[in-house]
Amino acid sequence: MPKEPLLAKRTSVHLDLIRGVSAVAVMLYHLRGLFFVDYQFLASKSLLSNVLYAVTGYGHQAVMVFFVLSGYFIGTSVMESVGKLQWSWRTYLVSRLTRLYLVLFPALVLGALWDRIGMRIPQAAPLYYDSLYKFNGPSVALRSTVPVFLGNFFFLQSIISPVFGSNGPLWSLSYEFWYYIVFPALILATAAWVGTRIRVLYAGLALFLLWFVGPQISFYFLIWLAGVLVGRLQRATRFKSTSAALPLSTVLIFVGALAWSRKHRLSSDLLTDFIVAFCFALWLYTLLLRSREDASPAYVHGAKKLAGFSYTLYLTHFPALLLLRGLLNPQGNWQLDPRHLVYGLAIALLMLTFAYWVAEFTEARTASVRRRLLRPRVSLESETRP
Repeated sequence: MPKEPLLAKRTSVHLDLIRGVSAVAVMLYHLRGLFFVDYQFLASKSLLSNVLYAVTGYGHQAVMVFFVLSGYFIGTSVMESVGKLQWSWRTYLVSRLTRLYLVLFPALVLGALWDRIGMRIPQAAPLYYDSLYKFNGPSVALRSTVPVFLGNFFFLQSIISPVFGSNGPLWSLSYEFWYYIVFPALILATAAWVGTRIRVLYAGLALFLLWFVGPQISFYFLIWLAGVLVGRLQRATRFKSTSAALPLSTVLIFVGALAWSRKHRLSSDLLTDFIVAFCFALWLYTLLLRSREDASPAYVHGAKKLAGFSYTLYLTHFPALLLLRGLLNPQGNWQLDPRHLVYGLAIALLMLTFAYWVAEFTEARTASVRRRLLRPRVSLESETRP
C-alpha cells in the first residue's frame, strides 16, 4: 500500500493542523455567506468586524491548500511505490476509494435528506427553488435528481454533471479523483521497468483523461503537481534546520498572497489561484526542512482530532447550513451585532459537532475498512471455514 511520506513528528502535526483549519475555513466562509450581510452592507464597521470578515473570507483559497497537500501526500507516495517496483493498482485504488467513498456516500445521502426537508418548508422554499445568491448555478431543486446523484457518486460533477443538490463543495472532489488516476498513469508511462507498449498505453490514457475532464480541471492539475514537486524537492534537499526564520518568512509571503488575492484578483481566477497555491507550496517546503522535533501532547492531540474529521466537515456542512438558514433566517441576512455573532458561533460549533460524530462512523473507520479489503484472500477464506 502506498505510504505517506516520512515526516518529523512536529511537521506532520503542522500539516494535520493546516488540513483541519482549511476545512474549518471553508465552513466559516459558507456560514458567513449564508447568514450574514456582505461587508459593504454592515450597519457599522469596527476592528472586530474587519477581522472577522477577513478571516472568514478564504474558503476558496483553502481548497487550493487542499490540492497542494493532496499532491504532496498522494503524489509522493505514488512515485515512491513506482520507484521501488512496489506498485499495485488494486492496493492503490482500494486505498483511495475507501478514503473517498466512506464519507462521500453518507454525505450525498445526508445532503439529499436535508435538502428534501428544506424544500418542504414553505418559508425556506426560495433558497431551494431559486438561484442561491452568492452560490451560483441552477436551483437546488433542479440539481436534486437521481442522475445528478449518480454523476457525483462517480465523480463526474464539473465535467458532465452539476454538483448534487445544495452541496457546492462537492465540485473539488471530482478534481481530486481524476488527479488520483491521471498521475499514476503519467508516472507509469515514464517508468523504465514498464514495457514500452504498456508505457505508451499509460501515456495515451493520461492524455485521454485530461481531455475528458476538460481544460479547467486539467489546468488546476498544475496546482496539485506543485505538491508533488515539494515532495521531490524535500527528498533532494540535504539541508535541515532547527531555525524558525525560514518558515516564518515564507508563511508571511503566503499570508500576503492570501490578502492580495482578496483585493487584487487578476483577470483570470486561475492565475490568482496559482499564486496562492505556489506561495503555500513554498511555505510547505520550508516546513519540511525543519529537523525532527517533538511536539507537545496537547498540540498533537488537537491537530490530529481536527484533521481526523476535516474531510467529513468539508463534505457535510453546506446542506446542513442551508437548512438551518431556511429555519432560522429565511427573510434576510443578519447584521454582525453581539446577539447574531453568538448565533453564528453556536451554528459553527453545531457544524463541528455534527461533522465529528458523522466522522466517527465514516472517516475514522477508513484504516480498518482498508485493511480488511486488502487482507489476503487466503486469510479471508480461512475465516469462513467451519
